[in-house]
Amino acid sequence: MNKNRSLVIRIACVIVLITFVSLFAILKTSPTTCEAITKSISRFYTSIISKLSIIVPFSLTELAFVSLAVGLVFLFIFLIKALIKKNFIGAINRLLEGAIIVLLTVSFYDISCECAYNRKALPLPYYESEVLRTEHVAIYNYFADDVNACVNALEFRSNGDVKAKMSLEELTDEIKKSYAIIDDNDYFHSHFGNVKPMASSFIYTEFQITGVTYSPLSEANINITNTMSNIPLTIAHELAHTKGVMREDDANKLAFYVCLNSEHPFLRYSAYCSYFYQIEGMVTSYYLTDEEKQELHKIDDAFYKTRSYVYKFWQEHDLLGDIGDFINDLYLKMSGTKEGTSSYQGGTSYEHDPLTSKLIPSLYQKIFFEKYYR
Repeated sequence: MNKNRSLVIRIACVIVLITFVSLFAILKTSPTTCEAITKSISRFYTSIISKLSIIVPFSLTELAFVSLAVGLVFLFIFLIKALIKKNFIGAINRLLEGAIIVLLTVSFYDISCECAYNRKALPLPYYESEVLRTEHVAIYNYFADDVNACVNALEFRSNGDVKAKMSLEELTDEIKKSYAIIDDNDYFHSHFGNVKPMASSFIYTEFQITGVTYSPLSEANINITNTMSNIPLTIAHELAHTKGVMREDDANKLAFYVCLNSEHPFLRYSAYCSYFYQIEGMVTSYYLTDEEKQELHKIDDAFYKTRSYVYKFWQEHDLLGDIGDFINDLYLKMSGTKEGTSSYQGGTSYEHDPLTSKLIPSLYQKIFFEKYYR
């Protein structure tokens, strides 16, 4: 009788959880509903859990992932043992327990962040006025001069990477200060998740993963074996997720916007290392004559050395890159991002109009323009 009662309880739990997950799957098809849930339920949940997560100095995310994997493995072993002993009730119980663990994990993800994947568009101040071809040199020089200013303010290793003078905590505090630029917009959560280094960073490097935000625990986990020049932008990206921005291309754009407009040269340099090519695309032969190209300001060689080092670093650490891309692509598509991992490049495409010879700017270029014309 007790065995049957426990079986009924497990079945009931599975039914309740499936109903909950199914309901959320329906609700998150509506951007308006997603906006409301993200600003209410998700915001309240993550604000509470972030206060609890900060008590523990290490990554709870890593502990949760390991515990989940170990728990499922043990359940599988017990399932096999039950089947060997022809204990079919016991086997069904183990299957139900596994289903409960998976469904609970999905449920907490739904509550904390899943609806944010189908929110309204990210409200950044993109520059929408026309930028004349005659402005390209001045815009390029403005940002080239700032790249040089950043180089002069930083120190570099012999391989070209930035020499860190700040701890992860100090760097995180600086990035949080730079997030003040969006403080007056209710689209974003007012709180931050906790930034923590990953003990398993060396594994994530081979997966070519620079950071992981686990919203059920409100943690932004940072791969500390990443190139130092990319770490500020990575922290800003993962913090964007904890602010209620879950789409990867949106998190990239917000991180770039925050770092580009920071007063700290390290943050701006990190933004330039990843996206200065957007400015370089404006000064090709499509738009400039050879005479006009002579007016372009020279950029310090240290900048190109940093970018070369970053490229070589990730070329040398690609042992599990395809697996990491597959898993991430599958997760993003299950969350409603049809483009999968290709969504990371969202907003970077710019074009040259062959009829008018004008630049059709990308969203990143519009962010550059907004700062220039502000």
